[in-house]
Amino acid sequence: MVRALLWTAVGGYLSFVLGGQMTGTSAAPLWLRLAPVVPLTLLALLGLLHRAPRHYGALGLAALAWLELGIFLNGYARPEGLSWILPAYTLLPIAASPIWLKRRHFVAAAVICTLLGPLPLLWLEPPGPWQMFQYADYMVIAVVVAAVLNGYQVRLIRQHLELEERLRLRADVDELTGVATRARFLEQARSLLVKAIDSGTSLAVLYMDADHFKQLNDNHGHAAGDAALASMGHILREHLRGHDLIGRIGGEEFAVLLPGLDAEAARATAERLRRAVTLQRSAGQALSISIGVAVHGEETALEPLLARADQALAAAKRGGRNRVEVAG
Repeated sequence: MVRALLWTAVGGYLSFVLGGQMTGTSAAPLWLRLAPVVPLTLLALLGLLHRAPRHYGALGLAALAWLELGIFLNGYARPEGLSWILPAYTLLPIAASPIWLKRRHFVAAAVICTLLGPLPLLWLEPPGPWQMFQYADYMVIAVVVAAVLNGYQVRLIRQHLELEERLRLRADVDELTGVATRARFLEQARSLLVKAIDSGTSLAVLYMDADHFKQLNDNHGHAAGDAALASMGHILREHLRGHDLIGRIGGEEFAVLLPGLDAEAARATAERLRRAVTLQRSAGQALSISIGVAVHGEETALEPLLARADQALAAAKRGGRNRVEVAG
């Protein structure tokens, strides 16, 4: 929208100059009145290059200043006086209101539109009382309308950003357990593996599965199963470090990446998690998990490392469940 408004400013100013040329005279020569087209076009081109919203406020203020200068050049010494350019002065703050996403930019634009732009013309060609009243009245209306439109625009943008954030969280965070989704976990896990390989640091993986989860669902319903999964997610978040990566891989399976831990430290972490889970109950049934541990060795991809942890998990289940096994 901002880039479109910048190009609209170029076209609108050109039509303003040509219309003024056909309907009257100005003390400024035509080439001088056309001169602001050059910086306005450059600002519009900069808008195409700088797509970051943080630049739009500065670009908009610069364009507004050149437009105000152009209006002055076209209105100076015209026989119609202030009334000929009054529509242009009142239109600018309304048309530009969607640009200002920050309050300071809107305030600066309002000052340019109401004072700095018209002031030279009001000083060089003092209007009569009726024209001055018209100017003040119309400008107050224009600024109020611009403030309403700007507030509405900013609110819409904030709502849009909040919706995007909610959608991103829904895609990245498992709603039930509060840990990363499978896709997000795998994406970040690959990045952590690359960092571990590049830095030569250790990296451990925990692969865990809730014991007898199907039995819990069948006997007590899915609400009990969901409560158990939510409890496990809470335990993982509470008992692991802030930079550890936790993900729900599917169903009742979870995976954890532990940067910087060797096999012994990873096993101790897994045991701590296992004991914490055994203290929880769902629908009166005690909870437990089986955990497989694997430490990064020669793997250059994530999948073989996860597969080793999964094999250790299978060994823990064969060994009677509610236990930790470390891959060889």
